[in-house]
Amino acid sequence: MTVQQDLANLQKLQELDLKTIDIRNELDDIPAQIEEVQQNVETIRVLLQKEQKRLEEAESWKSDKESEITLQNELLSKSKGKLQAARNEKENKAAQREIDTIKKNISDQEKELMELMEAIEQYRIAIDEHKKEFAELEDHLKATEEEGKARMAEIKAMLSQTDDGRKELTSQITPQTLRLYERVHRKLGNVVVEVTEPICSGCNFGMLPQKFIELQRGESLITCQNCLRILVFTGEPVVLDPLAGDDE
Repeated sequence: MTVQQDLANLQKLQELDLKTIDIRNELDDIPAQIEEVQQNVETIRVLLQKEQKRLEEAESWKSDKESEITLQNELLSKSKGKLQAARNEKENKAAQREIDTIKKNISDQEKELMELMEAIEQYRIAIDEHKKEFAELEDHLKATEEEGKARMAEIKAMLSQTDDGRKELTSQITPQTLRLYERVHRKLGNVVVEVTEPICSGCNFGMLPQKFIELQRGESLITCQNCLRILVFTGEPVVLDPLAGDDE
């Protein structure tokens, strides 16, 4: 197997590995996307529970207020009876004061009752809106889960194909070169880089002239002295002085 064949297979392997990383990232993202929708559903669920509780409390206060007004009206009737039965000015004034106090109480209670009824109406409107939103979110969650499940199955099938493709490619690369690729790939991801000048396009480290000449010849595997990436020359041949930079 020639160096050029090795390099060609390495480039195919790298393309496949980078594609696999993207596929795996998408696979990892799907549960997170589903969880986000689940959290939105749960947020609306909790909000509905709180609003329902506030509505029940308001309706309970409304019932209490109505009972209180009924009781005050009964007291008012009794006070009016006292007024009619008053035998003197003193009893008349006492009964009238009692009637005035009860009427004020009834007025205050009715005002509070009206405020409660308005609040209850607002609670009901908000609950109806959030029930609709909750139903829509539940439908969205169901669709997201179904789509996610289907997409995960597709991705797993794709990963199975890429695994098979990788096994085939790695079998066509010399073991020593493959070990180098795997070692650098684990650290840097992108291993094989194309260069057109004596600079590593992966880390911008300058190459010695003799190394660059060897790279252009394509007769041996050349790696960056700094990052160990595998270099592939793709430019026009450049004539360099192999002794340049060797003054030391």
